[in-house]
Amino acid sequence: MRDEQPNVARMWDYHLGGDRAGEADRRLADAVTAACPEVPLAARASRAFLGRVVRHLVDLGVRQFLDLGAGLPTARNTHEMACGSRVVYVDIDPMAVLHNRIGVVGNPDVTVVQADVRDPELVLRHRDVRHYIDFERPVAVLALAVYHLVPDAEEPAAGTAAIYDQVAPGSYLAISHGSADLSPERAARVAELYAASGLTLRPRSRAEITTIFDRFGLVGPGLVSADRWHPAAPAAPVLPAGWYGGLGRKAGL
Repeated sequence: MRDEQPNVARMWDYHLGGDRAGEADRRLADAVTAACPEVPLAARASRAFLGRVVRHLVDLGVRQFLDLGAGLPTARNTHEMACGSRVVYVDIDPMAVLHNRIGVVGNPDVTVVQADVRDPELVLRHRDVRHYIDFERPVAVLALAVYHLVPDAEEPAAGTAAIYDQVAPGSYLAISHGSADLSPERAARVAELYAASGLTLRPRSRAEITTIFDRFGLVGPGLVSADRWHPAAPAAPVLPAGWYGGLGRKAGL
């Protein structure tokens, strides 16, 4: 079955230079890259965005992280960048869950939950999530490269609204998301390739992605090309505006 059905987590790992992809994963990932050569660059930009967001939040005093759609572990994972923090990884994919669990064995501050991020209320009620995360205190919810896998019919903004209602004031929501702004034609072709393999991909415009933050107010610099979000160095951005990243905050503290 591994070589018959492409898997989003393994494809993403492949775009990042990992070696866990099977033949079907590599075949679809290569077709996606041929249709849109910026995809591997976007994957790396999203991963770098994660690092900058986590370090920024740690500097702000956040010590709880809920990483939705965590995917396969790679270098510099959330718990490694947020040492001393409570971290819960959430993914529906059994392989991603297994590899993440192996990577955090013996770490009392980190756990891994198998659950569907499209049902945030179920995730937030999960026993292990409740054990590790104190929702009376600020928490950072990370949803990187997640919501473009959720179709409009499943209302990703409704999901973030449910999260907003459950987290404490001063909590944060970080999102990175593939966009159709750079080239609608390329984005449509990639979505077609996904659909032909039984996978969902819904690239969105910057305006559409902004609505997913719901009532989480965007903080500076707002929703921008992922490499422009608090870049580590003042070098010129290298990623076209086809992949966005932003951080929202629930007001009150």
